[in-house]
Amino acid sequence: MKVSDLAHHELFTAQADETLDQAADRMSWHQVGALPVFDGQRLVGIITERDLTAAVAEEVDPATTLVADYMTSAPEVLQPDSELADAAHTMLQLGVRHLPVVQRGRLVGVLSMRDVLEAEDDVVRGPQVQPG
Repeated sequence: MKVSDLAHHELFTAQADETLDQAADRMSWHQVGALPVFDGQRLVGIITERDLTAAVAEEVDPATTLVADYMTSAPEVLQPDSELADAAHTMLQLGVRHLPVVQRGRLVGVLSMRDVLEAEDDVVRGPQVQPG
């Protein structure tokens, strides 16, 4: 199974010069655990729930502290044609739960460990029909 085989989700991002408050609000509103971070049009990092927790633990002011100060710079990225098993192995090796998916230099998605686990569950149990 390829990374591109997973359902694509709408992309939510942050800018490096935004505040942690703004990024946390966006993550909460859209119920995502990470935001790829851009400096203009260039992917420069990723900010995650873990990064926000670290900032809170350090008692910084999230209304004035910039995303750039707590993001992971130059994150590892995946290609859409990456094997899902290889992507999961990379995530485990790096100790991360989210990786940007980039095609020809353009962000096309974010793979989360939840996506990996749901795909594995579908393989083992078969796709589940959603009520509605």
